[in-house]
Amino acid sequence: MVEDIMQNIEELAGDIKTIDDAINTALTIETQGRNFYLEKSETSTSISAKDLFLYLAAEEDGHIDYLKEFLKYGRTLSIHENNPPDFSQSFASEYSSENPAEMDVLLGALRFEQKNEKFYQKLAAQVDDPEQKAFFEKMSVFEHGHMELIDGFIEDASQFRMQT
Repeated sequence: MVEDIMQNIEELAGDIKTIDDAINTALTIETQGRNFYLEKSETSTSISAKDLFLYLAAEEDGHIDYLKEFLKYGRTLSIHENNPPDFSQSFASEYSSENPAEMDVLLGALRFEQKNEKFYQKLAAQVDDPEQKAFFEKMSVFEHGHMELIDGFIEDASQFRMQT
């Protein structure tokens, strides 16, 4: 099993001393996220959940590209906000109460995105350079959007909404 490097976000952010450290740590996190979503897309029984996980894996690939670009050039040349498709209608009709493990996967994904959002917020607070600060703040916004998307799935499936 792969170690959860996000287990102690305070310690993780505190260990980062340079922008290269920050970017390389973020690359590891985003890669683990992509791999998690790809794995879950293969094991999910819900077509809509599979689509959600594939969408999130593609989003993580985009984040990896942004981070590599930032590492190479010291800035990003392009960050695009994607408007996710509306998965909720088909998910609500498809979600299998016979497979509660899917809800566990969604809750795990939600926690992962929350940790990522907090990680990028901490990085933004640690840097003085305005471009670096703006970059990490934007990455935090992306992670919050993923949280909202996953939370919407959970709400549709269970009528439970987390206060974000």
